[in-house]
Amino acid sequence: MRKIQYIFIICAALCVMCGTPVASFAKGDGSKTVRPGVKSRTSFAIIVDNNTFKHCEDAIMNYRAVLEKEGLGTYIVSGDWQNPDQVKGQIIALSKRKPRLEGIVLVGDIPIVKIRRAQYMTTAFKMNERVYPKEESSVTSDRFYDDFDLDFSFLCQDSLQKNIFYYNLSEKGAQSICPEIYSARMKVPAGLSDDEYALMNAYLGEVVAAHKEADYLDNITFFAGHGYNSDCLTLWRQKPIVYREYFPYAFSKASHNRFYNFRQDQNIKYKLYNEIQRQDTDVLQFSEHGDFDTQYINGSPEAESLEDNIKLLKRYLRGAYKNYKGTADEEAFLKEVESEFHLSRDIFSEEEYAANAKEDSLAKSGINIILEDLAKLKTGARVVILNACYNGSFQRPEGYVAGYHLFNGGKCVVAQGNTVNVLQDKWEDQLIGYLSMGMRIGLWQKEFSFIESHLLGDPTFRFTQYNVEEAAMADEISYRLAANRFEDVDFWRGLLESDTPIYRATAVKQLTKVIKAGTGQQSDFTSELLDILKNDTSWIVRIQALNALGCYADANCVAGIACALDDPYEAIRRQAVILSGKIGDTTLVDRLKASYSGHNDVQRVNFAIETALSIMDPHSARNTKTINTIMDKEAGYERRESAIRYLRNNPLHFAVDKFISVMCDGEEDTDIRVTVCEALGWFDHSVERGKIKMAISRSLKERKLPERLRSEMLKTQKRLL
Repeated sequence: MRKIQYIFIICAALCVMCGTPVASFAKGDGSKTVRPGVKSRTSFAIIVDNNTFKHCEDAIMNYRAVLEKEGLGTYIVSGDWQNPDQVKGQIIALSKRKPRLEGIVLVGDIPIVKIRRAQYMTTAFKMNERVYPKEESSVTSDRFYDDFDLDFSFLCQDSLQKNIFYYNLSEKGAQSICPEIYSARMKVPAGLSDDEYALMNAYLGEVVAAHKEADYLDNITFFAGHGYNSDCLTLWRQKPIVYREYFPYAFSKASHNRFYNFRQDQNIKYKLYNEIQRQDTDVLQFSEHGDFDTQYINGSPEAESLEDNIKLLKRYLRGAYKNYKGTADEEAFLKEVESEFHLSRDIFSEEEYAANAKEDSLAKSGINIILEDLAKLKTGARVVILNACYNGSFQRPEGYVAGYHLFNGGKCVVAQGNTVNVLQDKWEDQLIGYLSMGMRIGLWQKEFSFIESHLLGDPTFRFTQYNVEEAAMADEISYRLAANRFEDVDFWRGLLESDTPIYRATAVKQLTKVIKAGTGQQSDFTSELLDILKNDTSWIVRIQALNALGCYADANCVAGIACALDDPYEAIRRQAVILSGKIGDTTLVDRLKASYSGHNDVQRVNFAIETALSIMDPHSARNTKTINTIMDKEAGYERRESAIRYLRNNPLHFAVDKFISVMCDGEEDTDIRVTVCEALGWFDHSVERGKIKMAISRSLKERKLPERLRSEMLKTQKRLL
């Protein structure tokens, strides 16, 4: 007996030495864990459902093997997952083991979480949760799995889509996003094939091939679509300047960087077909409007005559009429067409639709890229970035754009997309130079996670490093980011002295984390950031410094905004204006007015200035009406709620005292008090935020404070800087 035990022990030891997996069963839920087969500084986990693992085991094991060959110890955890908490429990358990868990990928049918009461963590999603169904007004997000400081309370399971679960973000955890690990999903979109496992096997085969090849990031394509921030030509023409700092090797040859704009061709989607299928492209970025099933490329063609204008108008109205036909609003729509446009309702006759069907169809199909198009293409770029609304909606049973890029048989191994709508003025390329350094794409995603932003595909993918020195530096930075080791101030300050812009930008970001955590003097550091903003020659370093100043919103930040309003980089000017509106310091009003230009080439900056000035104007008719409605107890809940929700994107700093009085009024309707309290959480950068915090601290001492209001106050208190 002892001899048999001895042999077993020897065999197990040899298995570990050779990298052969040793399986064990986790307690309680029946899931199976395959431990890493190599020693490594950090680890990674593949979380997969039993059915997918059964049909794709060889491909998953090959994926694990190639990661371990790169020195990344990898777990495989398979199970019959019944709910998100079961999955998260396994992730938390792995995170407590050594070596440190750096990331996960959720493969196949892993429970999907839709989050409520957390819209301030999105960039743009503001749907009223009280009015709209939870299916529409919740945010699909894997921050449930990768940000351990967030706390959630379970609501319910979806009655139709059994793999979807609803949770509220609670007051017990953090109220800002800072994931401990990076995450991604590999989910085959429904509708692309009847055999999802065949597609998964083929995709994983391409992932393994990508990890084995030498692929330097030296070939990029950028496309700016209709109606997005791309309408600002200054923004578009400055992209090559910025991307030369992020992706220097892509500018060694003229043919290795391409910047397209929707204006170049009314049916540019056909040119984009070629770009999508280019086999030598490393990174392909789309910046445009989107939906779960559509990439919006071109708008309606510009009319050259009155006849063209009328034709386009009729086409638009025919499309709009389909939403009203057969409804209670049909007659009202027809009367409006007759009165407003002086057109006969005959344009909606069956004969008119039949006569224009082909032309209307061609016009529609020629301007956008839809799922049916992507199914016929083979995406060639290893990385696809979809800076658009809804393109990453992996929860949609019909399929989603990012998934079609991944699983259409091409070379794409990872895409970034959003599950809901996203802000046009989001700083979408922050620190994207990590990819050029040869760092794993998951580490880039982790650096600026939003609740709606996701990686789809392989988060461990990285491009080949160029030389030994760069490889050593990238690996050291990667380890510190993966292990959340930010305390080494000397290391980051050393990077701050580098000649390489992306190193300096990284140092600014990481030093900001250190100071915010309580190490060092804040005032000294913000003075240093102000100096960097004023004097650094790099655009990507200066915008990083401005963003860091925004984390403090102090006097140096206000001085930085005033300086940034003259910066040659449009994105710096735009972010400075947006930040000024969030802060509400009236000393900036004259500088904002002086910076306003009527030229269309800076239209996003102009729009931001108009918004900021309106926020700081106590005499604005809109602001006066909003404040009066909020204060009027006889106005009715819906009107007051609408006015209060206006404060979310328009913090009226000068009226904070009035809003506080409503929140603290024990005679007020509790729902109104809660709504005002939530809105005050959006004043996180405000010069008046100290007043809000003091008022909440006093109120939280009240014994009879309604529990819902207490919960919201705790959340708002944590949100304020």
